[in-house]
Amino acid sequence: MADDPASAFDMLAADVRWSTFSGDERGKVDGFVRRWRIKPGERVLEPGCGSGRLTDILAAQCGPAGKVMAFDASPRLVRLAQARGLPPHVTLRIANAETVQLAPASFDHIVCFNVFPHLVPQEPIACRLAASLRRGGSFWIAHTRSRIDVNALHRRGPAFMNGHILPTPRKLELLLRRAGLEDIEIEDGADRFMARALRSAPASPSGANGHA
Repeated sequence: MADDPASAFDMLAADVRWSTFSGDERGKVDGFVRRWRIKPGERVLEPGCGSGRLTDILAAQCGPAGKVMAFDASPRLVRLAQARGLPPHVTLRIANAETVQLAPASFDHIVCFNVFPHLVPQEPIACRLAASLRRGGSFWIAHTRSRIDVNALHRRGPAFMNGHILPTPRKLELLLRRAGLEDIEIEDGADRFMARALRSAPASPSGANGHA
């Protein structure tokens, strides 16, 4: 694989493993989807959507009254996603997480599936993404491998990917808090990883609850 990020991820388009889910992966994804609790009519942001294999599932969860905005820096992967014939309530963009235009407080969920280590620099990008969540909206990070396996895979990969690391739960919690997120739950499992955080609710106005 090439050491240039854009070229490297473009090359994934030729590998059918990145276009479909294996039976084991699909079982884990179905478990994630149940936890995400995306409701009809809600708006979902999917950074690093790749070939759109999850995008189709997210679109089904929010239904035609909802909205999915999915983006990826790889033009070839986005073209694969477009070729799936996704429904009209899905918007696909070729974009980078550092520069993609996102309206403030416009999404109910952000789903970072198998992508968070590649969103570098992680903390500034997490801040940008979190700002596009409505108050109380959920920020999800999910991987179908353990954190240890994800990091080992990236360290064996092309040079640009060696530093694309999924942080320890403690470091990730601090990063998410600095991004304005709270109520953080992290599951560092033996064969999967998932984290959830909520966009901070606004502070109570002075005088709330009957106090002067």
